[in-house]
Amino acid sequence: MQIGCTLLSPQDLDAAKETGFDYAEFMGKYLVSLSSSEYLELQRAVKRSRLQVAGINGYCPETVKIAGPGFEPEIIRKYACQCAQKAGGLGIRFAGIGSPRSRNLPKGYSRLTAVHQLKEFLKITAEEFEKYDIIVCLEPLAPCYCNFINSIPEAVSIVEELNLSNVGLVVDFYNMEYVNEADLNLKKYRSIIKHAHISDDDGTPSQRSYLKPEKEEIHRNRIRRLYENGYQGAISLEIDCRIDAVRSARSLEIMKSAKVR
Repeated sequence: MQIGCTLLSPQDLDAAKETGFDYAEFMGKYLVSLSSSEYLELQRAVKRSRLQVAGINGYCPETVKIAGPGFEPEIIRKYACQCAQKAGGLGIRFAGIGSPRSRNLPKGYSRLTAVHQLKEFLKITAEEFEKYDIIVCLEPLAPCYCNFINSIPEAVSIVEELNLSNVGLVVDFYNMEYVNEADLNLKKYRSIIKHAHISDDDGTPSQRSYLKPEKEEIHRNRIRRLYENGYQGAISLEIDCRIDAVRSARSLEIMKSAKVR
């Protein structure tokens, strides 16, 4: 079982490595925002840290619409091309597609239209990322973030209908708690689950943070069941804060204690 951590800054690469994480994730919108010189410096920092960057979270800004008014295939492809190129240069293996502000639908907007747009978005994005052997992972998000694709079955239906070799699912236990799916038996979805996230928060969904010690047994059991049901990928601690040596080490300890065979 590989365990990673999302990072807000390359300044945390060394701290994440020292904590004991196997890999890091950076936001896609952060990578795309970098100038050529800034990106080269990031590559150097990753090399110096000797910590693999394996994933992307926070895929795109609000201006790149996944579904809803303002959906523009040309903008989607241009952004995906830029993001995939930078992700490929870091050796990234999977890209999570959450980005709630890019898929929050206005009242009365056609769900059928939104589903059609989401499929087109994923197809375009997958085509660009396939050039770098990167898997694109659709993420169901809690209603506190957006109002479109909030449950595992909804996301599964989209992925299965697309039936593309590099499009799968990322399961996020934090989001799943909001829709009472955190203890769902995921065995029947194991073939399309390509990545996993877990976290708690510091009082608000906008501040996802380290795992709470009082929920240690809950988290341990969820991770254990995920792997015992056939999942073979990695799992990341997804946080919206800088690395804290003590709290990150404790969260990593909880995740490792799942003792997955």
